[in-house]
Amino acid sequence: MGEFRFFRPTELKELLDFKAREGSRARILDGGSNVLVYINEGSIAGGTLVDVKSLDAIKGIAERDGRLEIGAGELIADVIDSELIKKKAPFLREALQKFANPLVRNMATLAGNIADSSPIGDTIPPLLVLEAEVVTASANGERVIALEEFFTGPGQNVLEEQEVICKVRFPLPAGGKGGHVKLGLRRGTSCSVASVAVWAVADKNTVKDIRIALGGVAPTALRARKSEAAFKGQSLDWDRIEELSQRVMEEISPITDVRASAEYRKKVCPALLAKAVRQALGMEE
Repeated sequence: MGEFRFFRPTELKELLDFKAREGSRARILDGGSNVLVYINEGSIAGGTLVDVKSLDAIKGIAERDGRLEIGAGELIADVIDSELIKKKAPFLREALQKFANPLVRNMATLAGNIADSSPIGDTIPPLLVLEAEVVTASANGERVIALEEFFTGPGQNVLEEQEVICKVRFPLPAGGKGGHVKLGLRRGTSCSVASVAVWAVADKNTVKDIRIALGGVAPTALRARKSEAAFKGQSLDWDRIEELSQRVMEEISPITDVRASAEYRKKVCPALLAKAVRQALGMEE
């Protein structure tokens, strides 16, 4: 294990000034559910652990200008328990209830899961179909990044060394309903083999608009734009959903790892997508 220092800023400016000086050697520590694992395995060799758990500037869940904003310091458990999220974004709440287990949900943050930038990050597909944005800050000012443009590869993103995530936000849905399906090796606590999120606006079963996102089947979580185009305008029944869901195989490029083979992921993704679409349309299983 490398040598580490510890720093606890009391205000956002102090944090941003420190990041401007230290860059990537300043490791943000809030929930710590991933950072501490990386330290133990040696993939983070040293630097300064920056404790932001008490930083009020990155706390809070609020509705502003037609958007829901979630502070980077909010724990997954706090997002789930938020009355505002329950009322305004029940789809996100339901998806987050599948994240890891209660112990991890009481440690991990939404922003931390995004910053980790894993292709199997459980929070990312639901946020993608909600068209979320990441709001970052540095000593040079604020930046707003569409979540779809945030990830560049496994564990990689566009966040600059001096930047920190301050909040995640998304527009309040004007209509529609979501569906989310996660496939793991064990129920509840496991990392995803693959996951699918859908947001659909429909008139009865005719799709007026649809957004589809997948995790665990490409170098980054992705929006399945071709599949979205195939579903739009379609009048759907069970068989048509099954048929159109096959299109998703044209957009994914899964790998074989310890959780599943590429072939298995390709095989199950259409079924996961079909299930998520049926959820979004309110069709009985």
